[in-house]
Amino acid sequence: MGSPLALKVNASSTIENPSLELMMRQPFPELAEAVRSCATRILERFRATVMGVLPSADELTLTELLDHLPQALEDLAVALATTGGSVQRNFLSDSQQHGVCRYHQSYNLNELLVEYSILRALVFEEVSDAMGRMPGLQEISALNTGLDAASRRAVETFVKYQQREVQAGAEAQSKYLAFLSHDLRGSLNGILLTVEVLRRQKAPASEHGEWMNDLEMMRRSILDTVSAMDHFLHADQLRRGKVQVKLAEVNLSLIIREITMQFAERARTKGIEIIADTKVAPAVRTDKELIQLILQNLLGNAVKYTMRGGVRVITSQSSKGGCVITVEDDGPGIPAEQIENIFKPYMRGQTHGQQGLGLGLTIAQEAARLLDAKLTAESKVGSGSQFHLELPVHSV
Repeated sequence: MGSPLALKVNASSTIENPSLELMMRQPFPELAEAVRSCATRILERFRATVMGVLPSADELTLTELLDHLPQALEDLAVALATTGGSVQRNFLSDSQQHGVCRYHQSYNLNELLVEYSILRALVFEEVSDAMGRMPGLQEISALNTGLDAASRRAVETFVKYQQREVQAGAEAQSKYLAFLSHDLRGSLNGILLTVEVLRRQKAPASEHGEWMNDLEMMRRSILDTVSAMDHFLHADQLRRGKVQVKLAEVNLSLIIREITMQFAERARTKGIEIIADTKVAPAVRTDKELIQLILQNLLGNAVKYTMRGGVRVITSQSSKGGCVITVEDDGPGIPAEQIENIFKPYMRGQTHGQQGLGLGLTIAQEAARLLDAKLTAESKVGSGSQFHLELPVHSV
């Protein structure tokens, strides 16, 4: 009958554990002596049981397998026999070290929990035999309290080290991605410049038509590669919370005009038209770079998947007095069962032969969240899609 345990660390990193008050307030000398007397037997049975059920334990020596456990049982006995908080805190400290060892020995969290479940069962069996009777209610509560505290402290420490490793790996990956992007961008810009020069030199000659197609394909591939790198970098920055929102008065009409010009050439080569209707575009206070990022991803997707008709960017006033930017297209549309997942990373529905990472809408959604804006989508298969960005009202 394990007592509830609530471990808490205050500002001075002192461990507070209300359920340990029972052990601090009342000593249990007979129980403590029983733990001491059967410690060797507990450890022998622990070793045999763990070796039989945990694959990771097979690779450990006897010393590694039992590390800190003999001392933990002794600390438990001392804690049961003594009143006062310092003893219990020493007990928790030793439990913490056991969690550290298991982490460095490549255990997983479930294996650590299994170990403590085995230890608990063995302690109760052996202590009952050593005492020649079943422990009383308070003794059971005290023993459970100690074992709960030990296991939770070990798990807390294990998870903390695990989180550090994940964070360190993510930081290293982010730095590598940034350096790689910087180096590749420099090289690709040089290649792109060469391609543009060749295109201009060969364009006047009609016999170079095939060359021109190849050069255009190269140019498009380079631009797609740069765009993919930008998607990775933007997604990583948003994920790590490295984007600072800078509110200022912006001209939405100008921003929309600039973004549509970025995609005008791509739309023209596909035979589709981009129309911007910004007659209703009130002055807003927002982050210009984040708005650009959202629109680049929404408009880029719209142009990518629209094969006929066109794409429209429309501004209107929301019912709350703010501004709504709508990007709508005449593309194939999104099935109803997929619409809920389109903002999740790497989630791509029907691609219709188009390449992509599945990050564009995730980036747009995260950027909208930073702006306290609302980004929603509606679509009908065969009739295109609409994405609505509702900006909050900020005084200009």
